[in-house]
Amino acid sequence: MKNFKLFKLFSVLQLITRNMKNLLSIILLIPIMCFSQDFQGKAYYMSKISVDKSWMDNPRYASRKGYMNDMIKRNTEKDYVLEFNSIESTYKEIEKLETEGQGFNWMANYVGENIGKIYKNAQDKISINETEMMGKFFLVTEDLENTKWKMSGESKKIGQYTCYKATYSKKVEEKVFSFGSWNQNNQTSQNKKPKKMRDVEVVAWFTPEIPVSSGPSWYQGLPGLILEVSDDKTTILCTKIVMNPKEKTKIKRPKKGKTISNQDFVTLQDEKRAESLEMWRKARQKRQSSTARLR
Repeated sequence: MKNFKLFKLFSVLQLITRNMKNLLSIILLIPIMCFSQDFQGKAYYMSKISVDKSWMDNPRYASRKGYMNDMIKRNTEKDYVLEFNSIESTYKEIEKLETEGQGFNWMANYVGENIGKIYKNAQDKISINETEMMGKFFLVTEDLENTKWKMSGESKKIGQYTCYKATYSKKVEEKVFSFGSWNQNNQTSQNKKPKKMRDVEVVAWFTPEIPVSSGPSWYQGLPGLILEVSDDKTTILCTKIVMNPKEKTKIKRPKKGKTISNQDFVTLQDEKRAESLEMWRKARQKRQSSTARLR
């Protein structure tokens, strides 16, 4: 009789345990269940890239230093919007009205990221950057990286959202922007040398309260929306989030342009930059020669 009572007690405890596990699973699923398949959101970000401007200390840039500083700021400090649903997202720059006298943005080819409109699909595991280079449109297409994020356990508040820290390491090529001292022969000799690489730690803060595996730029792969990123010289911070806006936007896969891999696009971009800079160098030499003859 005593054994029978113990058996009944054990059975009741097992039932309670099973029910507690089910209850816990339901509680953990609540944030995801609250977001239906057709939910939408908009996240606004400001992005800044730090640039070494020591080359502007050269006396020959003294008269144009203010102009060059303005141009660098124009290309390294930008605002973006990420529109997302449970599977897809698009990330694009919020265009600013150009003030009088800004003129052609020639420095866009040399400073900053070449982001047109980045489309990401977590289900198809693909990213497409619809971008323009020198009058031609391209669809820079890549598989979404399976980034090996490491969770640190640290948390902090960004606005009203509780965010958690995740990191990963990568190698990047050491590059120095020095438009004024560039020349074709020097660039050609540099290309023959092995690339100098260094390690960079990427730090992201994501919130599971918005359970989408996306974020600004190409960052993704975490169990929640990424609200902040520190990546070498790039810092991106979310400034505003609008969930389920009244005006629904249909996220569409980009189709305008020539499909090209990121590696091929970077190669093409470097070639076009070299051509453009060589044209600039020859035009500058011609102007100097004309000035000398007039004297």
